[in-house]
Amino acid sequence: MDIGYINFGREEKENLYKVLQSIRDHHAIDELGIGRIRDAFSNKMFPGMSTLHNRAKYFAVLPALYYTAERGHYKNVGEVRQRIINLEIKLTRQLMNGSPHEEQWGITGSTMIDQAERSPSRYVKDDPSYIYLGGLITYGMVKTNGNIYQLIFERSQNTENYPKRLLKQKEEENEADADELTGNRQLFDTGGLAYDFDGKTGISIALNKVEATYIKKKIITSENSKDSLLAYLLKHDIPIVKEYQELHKVWNELPEVHRLTYVLSARFSRFIYLLRIFYNYLYAQKTGNSEGANEQQDAYFNYVNIHKDDFNVEHMAEILKYVDADVNDMSVKRFCMETMKCVESNDLKALGILIEKREKEMKGATRAKLTNWSKYQGKPHVDAFFLNYRWNLVYSMINEIKKGLNHGQ
Repeated sequence: MDIGYINFGREEKENLYKVLQSIRDHHAIDELGIGRIRDAFSNKMFPGMSTLHNRAKYFAVLPALYYTAERGHYKNVGEVRQRIINLEIKLTRQLMNGSPHEEQWGITGSTMIDQAERSPSRYVKDDPSYIYLGGLITYGMVKTNGNIYQLIFERSQNTENYPKRLLKQKEEENEADADELTGNRQLFDTGGLAYDFDGKTGISIALNKVEATYIKKKIITSENSKDSLLAYLLKHDIPIVKEYQELHKVWNELPEVHRLTYVLSARFSRFIYLLRIFYNYLYAQKTGNSEGANEQQDAYFNYVNIHKDDFNVEHMAEILKYVDADVNDMSVKRFCMETMKCVESNDLKALGILIEKREKEMKGATRAKLTNWSKYQGKPHVDAFFLNYRWNLVYSMINEIKKGLNHGQ
């Protein structure tokens, strides 16, 4: 009989929520509250990716780290958590030892490794497990959606009752799709990768061919990601460029399903960019920056003229229909449709009222800048920016994987 793990407790639900949050976009400025639509597109195209991620290496090494932790003996869940933190600290040092200085960017905890080695409590708050667990689950590298520390503790208790013969067999068969032992399903898919977490031996932050092959295979075969644009880009030699808004120049040959997603997401990004320009116009106007207000107003009209074919109610309806099943927030859908109507009809007074109201709803009456403009006189606002749906990360990850696949060739 197969044994599975389902956690319904409050703590487990909170941990799962944190995991899901970790694969969503994070940005300090979202006065318009459009994150749910942004995330819907991001999750369709690039499931498992998070703006918290830095290096692809962690997708290769963390399952092996958890497998090492699973073979320990623990009195409680806290000991499991501490064991994983200790292994992560050792991993941080080993990645630094195994990578040239110019390649050490993105190693989690590198700036405080000396303190962490003296006192593990001083390690980073957002440790590798917190940052990458959502992706590891999405790609089937970690086969649970519950509290990983609790599960490792439970399995360590079961392991104590294994006959030595089966324990040896279990270690020898630590590879992808291994058969279950004594009805206990494998929790981690290491892909056969193994590392000695001794805190000394260098581990390169760059992927080798075996690691890159493993990560690619998991992304293109996992039920949660195999049909995504991310999987398609890894399976095919599709050209990519750094700027998300410029991808239309090289993606003419994409299959219709992926091209449609990209076209709608890029169109939505341009619309939100336009609204942010207008927000900056309102901000400058309210804070007494007449020169800035004029510049933003000119920028608004120029951008409307350049992309006037994009800004109509029919196109917004198509966008909202596409993400409808993934976005339950009716207020953000209503906001997008109503502001699009204002843009199309050039009703700037109504547009300003809608934007100011939306910011107040999102940030509260005391934190909304347009409502409390007197506090911000003389303080510039952040320039308008495009949504890129985690593309900066995806671009980097794909290049890391492709470079690893060519390693040694």
